[in-house]
Amino acid sequence: MRRGKRWIVLVALGILLAPVMSAWAKSPRPARIREDLTLPSATGSSVRRIQPGRAQTDRPPDAPAPIRQTGRGGTAADLGWFLADPEALSAASAVLMDADTGAILFARHPMEQRSPASTTKIMTALLILEEGRLDDKVVISERAAAVGGTGLGLRRGQRVMLRDLLWAILLKSANDAALAAAEHVGGSEERFVDRMNAKAAALGMQGTHFANPHGLDDPDHHSTAYDLATLARHALRNPTFAHMVQTREASLTILTGRNGRVVKRMAIRTHNQLLGQFFGADGVKTGYTALAGRCLVASATRGDRQLIAVLLNDTRRWVEAAALLEYGFAALGGGTFGLGAPDGSSADMPKGEGG
Repeated sequence: MRRGKRWIVLVALGILLAPVMSAWAKSPRPARIREDLTLPSATGSSVRRIQPGRAQTDRPPDAPAPIRQTGRGGTAADLGWFLADPEALSAASAVLMDADTGAILFARHPMEQRSPASTTKIMTALLILEEGRLDDKVVISERAAAVGGTGLGLRRGQRVMLRDLLWAILLKSANDAALAAAEHVGGSEERFVDRMNAKAAALGMQGTHFANPHGLDDPDHHSTAYDLATLARHALRNPTFAHMVQTREASLTILTGRNGRVVKRMAIRTHNQLLGQFFGADGVKTGYTALAGRCLVASATRGDRQLIAVLLNDTRRWVEAAALLEYGFAALGGGTFGLGAPDGSSADMPKGEGG
């Protein structure tokens, strides 16, 4: 009788514990790979990348460890499924740089000269901050008012503070603001461009030559992904620049009418879709022209690590910038992963050259 009761108890316990044991026996459910971060195919690339946990500035290992596919929430050892095939990156040129050390964490055709579009304005803004007086009132010239592409719609004779022009340059990517500011700070566009090229040479930007301050296409206007990362690294050390490029909205004042007595206010928003959507994003500058394609210099900071990603002529710049930055943080032991990049669809359609 006792033996019979004992069997009954054991059977009952078995029934109660069966679901738990079944759950323990199952392997963890694999994380779902984000479809919006699946990279399209591309060919003819020359790629550098690092193994997770290892930064470098020289030639990468000939046989990097295979990267196991994983989803959000992986570890530094297995994150990087989106770069399992670096040939798949759609950017014509790309660089991922450690902003602190200058180490190159990933590179594809980093020294190839290409049209930089409005990423040019990083240099324009840096020179304005270094050589201009932000409280100056700038009188808009006829030449500045006539420049094409993205702009504020400025008119000859209007007055705008240099600080407000700088906001328009960095957030709205306004070509008229860039030319007006360059004329004011340099005395003429030509003299300002000379200073841009002198600064580029001082920074070691050997593949760069500027022909204008706004980035509209010109046969003599070119840069490289590596040079633009170097430029952004230097510019981000300027506190005012760093503050402005991580700001999403700003309000401008334009003085019009005779003697500038009529005040016109204008609100502008940044073109940088990573701000507020990618964990740690804090700059830097977008660009687009028909020749350059969609370009992006992006930065993000997590803890004491700041990374800079440059993508030139990339139809998936937002997704691929997020992927590169995420990969870099994981490779350097950046801890948490926060993929949340925009899909770069209709909102990414360029609204005019120089944007």
